[in-house]
Parts: sequence; structure tokens; C-alpha cells
Amino acid sequence: MNAKSSKGAFLSVVLCWMFYLFAYVIRVEPSVVAKSLMNEFGITSSVIGFLGSIAYLPYVAMQIPCGVITDKLGTKTVVLGSCAICSIGAFIFGSANSVLQLEISRFLIGLSTAAAFLCCGKIATEFFDKRKYAMFMGIAMCMGCLGGIAGSSPTAYLVAKFGWRIATYVIATFGFVLTLMVFSFMKKSPKVQTAEETHILTGLKVIAKQPRAWILGFYGAMTYLPLSALAELWVVPFMEHRYGVSTTKAAISSIIIFIGFATGSVVAAWVAEKINSYKKTVIMFTLGIALAFGIAIYSDDISYDVCLLMLFIGGTCAGTNNLVFPIAYDLVPPAYGGTSAGFTNALVMSSGMLFQPLLGKILDFVRNGLVDEAGAPVYNLTMYRSAFLAVLVALCLAMIASFFINDLKHKDD
Repeated sequence: MNAKSSKGAFLSVVLCWMFYLFAYVIRVEPSVVAKSLMNEFGITSSVIGFLGSIAYLPYVAMQIPCGVITDKLGTKTVVLGSCAICSIGAFIFGSANSVLQLEISRFLIGLSTAAAFLCCGKIATEFFDKRKYAMFMGIAMCMGCLGGIAGSSPTAYLVAKFGWRIATYVIATFGFVLTLMVFSFMKKSPKVQTAEETHILTGLKVIAKQPRAWILGFYGAMTYLPLSALAELWVVPFMEHRYGVSTTKAAISSIIIFIGFATGSVVAAWVAEKINSYKKTVIMFTLGIALAFGIAIYSDDISYDVCLLMLFIGGTCAGTNNLVFPIAYDLVPPAYGGTSAGFTNALVMSSGMLFQPLLGKILDFVRNGLVDEAGAPVYNLTMYRSAFLAVLVALCLAMIASFFINDLKHKDD
């Protein structure tokens, strides 16, 4: 690879990372506009939970098809179309006048962001040494977490200053600019498939027949809950009720988890290589997730700052989630890298699709019809802790699954 092509390849990877960042910004926006939506549209936490999760429905459903399509068409074509549709979805969300329009926009956002993460991995294997895959995916995860950060406090600031609609238009504009950059600067993918490898279901059959792939997906789904169920939606109102702070200050808790996850994604990859054991790394980090979040949620004797520290530690340990992708990639030939990433990510992201509305339903169940004088639903700390018990149980299941994960074995190039 000469200097010019090397620069082009790196720029292409960066643009994929930026698309994943953008996808995360728009995906987590409901967590900071929840109150605005409740007030303007007269909806409850169950509807907010559904709005958060509806993006996951097409996202999860399209993971495997997007993996196959990316293997066939290449990253540039997929990222270009996805980024454009996502930007349109964001614009529709900002201009929505009904809950139905909100739901349509969230569906488009979920559909169009389905390829974001797997394209980061696919393009890394197309242009770079596959032994760097874990680190490239760790950096991609960092970019996603930066998007989560941008979608929390900075978005909350824009919402407080200009309203949730203007804030959404700003996000959509960023997406349209990024679409133009992808069109202008991203390199086309090299052709690596052989005639035998181009059958649309071949890669899927290869990965689906691997029992390890299902274990990895389950583990990934459970350890992704700190982001999908907490940071993306429910930790902000939890902190508001626990410490009586403003939405802007409570949104710091979401940022803290994202920063921890971003840090842990890279640290976990480094530790796994350093001690030459992905399995030991996964087991140690998973124990840390359960302990840290258990303390953060259920301890009555910790201050706001100590709670943030526990959320950071839990988020950092949850970064081990990133290791499931290089292990899953190791199970298939390189030509099926996109399909492998799509299959694994479909299982991982199912956690958000299931748990965001589940926690909302549990909250409304334990609320038992409690309302204030104006008829608005009332939630308290005990209710949130009851709902979050489902997350803690899931993390315990992840701990059990971690013992069944095998170490990665690098294949020769």
C-alpha cells in the first residue's frame, strides 16, 4: 500500500468511525428529550421506552442482511446510503407533530444505522492487517461512545437553550455534511470474494453453525445493557430521582458510562493481548461490571460523585463487550467478516430492543397507576431500583456465559 492509498484507507476508516459516532448521537437522543416529549405529546415512560427501542427493531433485523450486503457491495456504498437515510430520519424526528411520526423517524434511524458498526470492522479488514482488528473495533466503539456523550449533555444543553426540535435539526445537518464527505472521500472496497464465496447465505451458514458464535452473542447482549438500557435511556431519570438533580446534571451519569465504555473497549483489547488470554480478560471484566453497577444502583451510602465513579468503573469493565467481535471474526474466513460482525451485532443489540421497553413496562407496573395532582405519572427511586434488578440479573448471566468463551486463535494471513 503506497502513501497515497494508505492515507485514503485511513480516511475511509475515519469516515466510518464518524458515521458510527453520528449514529449513536441520534440513537440516544430520546434519553435527553424524554421530558420534552412527555410534555408536548402527553406520553408515559412506556411510550418513551418504546420510542427508544423502536430503533432497535430494524437495527437488529438488518444486522445479518447488512453484513451480507456489505460483503457484496463494499463499505462505501453502504455507508453513503445509510448516512443519507439516517439524516433524513433525524430531520423527520425534529419536525414530527404526532407520536406516529416520531415512531416512523425512529424506525428509519434504526434501519439506516444498522450497518454503522459492522462497516467499521469490515473496512478495517479490507485495508489493514487483521491482527489490528480488535484495536480498530475498540477505537470504533470509542467513537460510538463519543457519540453517546455528544447525544447526552451537549444535546441536553442545546435542548435547554433552543428546544428539542432545533437540537435535532443541528444533528441532522451534521449527518448531511457527513454524507457529502463519504461521497467525496471514502475509498471503494477492494474485491476479495471468490466465486464460491459470493453466495448470499454461505457466510451466514458458516457463522450460524458455530455454537461459540451464539454464546458470544448472548454474552455481548448482556454486557451491552449498561449502554443500551442505562446510558442510552434510563440512567438519566434514575439519577434525577436519586439525587434530585437537574436533567443536565443527571445526563453526566450517561456520559460517565459512555466514557468508561470507550476507555474499556481499548483497555480490554490491550489487556487481552498483553496477558495472551481473551477468556481471562472477559471473566475479570465481567465480574467488575456486576459489582460496580450493583453498588451504583443499590447502595444507599454513596454520594453523587462516588456513584459516578462506580458507573465509570462499571462502564469501563463493560468495554470487554468489544472482544466478542474479534473472537467471532476468528470463526469465519475473512471474506465473511461483514456477515460475522452483523450476526454477532444482531445478538448484541437485541438487548436494547428487549430491555428498553421492558424497564419501562416494569416501571409502569410497580407505579401501579400512581399520578400527581395534574394526572402525570409519578416514579420514585424504589421503582427504578425494582426495574434495574432485571439488568443485574442479566449481568449475572453474562458472568456465567463468560466461562464458556474460548480464547481467540490468530489465523495465518
